[in-house]
Amino acid sequence: MNRPLQYIAKIGQYPFYWPMNVTIIFLLFVFGTPYYQITFWVLALSFLVFVISNIYTANIADHQSNRERYKPRRVPKSRKAIYEETDLTDQEIHFFRSEMAEALDTIETILGYENYNTHLSMVFKRYDTSKVLKSYFQAITQAPDRLNQATDFLYHVLPNLKGALEQYTAINQAMDKSPRKIQKLTNLREEIADLAQQGQSSFDSFTNDPE
Repeated sequence: MNRPLQYIAKIGQYPFYWPMNVTIIFLLFVFGTPYYQITFWVLALSFLVFVISNIYTANIADHQSNRERYKPRRVPKSRKAIYEETDLTDQEIHFFRSEMAEALDTIETILGYENYNTHLSMVFKRYDTSKVLKSYFQAITQAPDRLNQATDFLYHVLPNLKGALEQYTAINQAMDKSPRKIQKLTNLREEIADLAQQGQSSFDSFTNDPE
């Protein structure tokens, strides 16, 4: 399946998709196809190639971007001492750095909602969410051997908080002001507040229990 898509994407790189269109025009002309049908098929197939080529190229670019982002890189000198103290293997270091890169991306997304509206701003301030997330991230990076102690934060709090915020903003943007919508927003604000509180508690436990 991937090879035909690659072929179509390659055709899409040519001006006016001429390798395909010249062939189509020639074959249809040989079989005596009316001009309007030739025009129809050229336009239809050109549009199809355009769509498939763009989708395929976008997906490949996204895949390569993620692969580039998370592929093993040279460890900065500033981090070497920390990793050497923990006796982590190269594979464990790569895993740790990949997980933290993903966590950082999630944190940045979450913080982007801090000033979305007054309700969310109040929740962020109440639980000092911005400072907690940034400080927690830094604390984990300074103690890579304690990654297992932050699993609840990394794999529960962060993804669920991000998901709840995305749902909240999506529902809030809807035009209707029905009681059902208001109730959903209220429930999501409570969920966001609960997750923010969990993050704060997890951070306190992590920093107060260094071992």
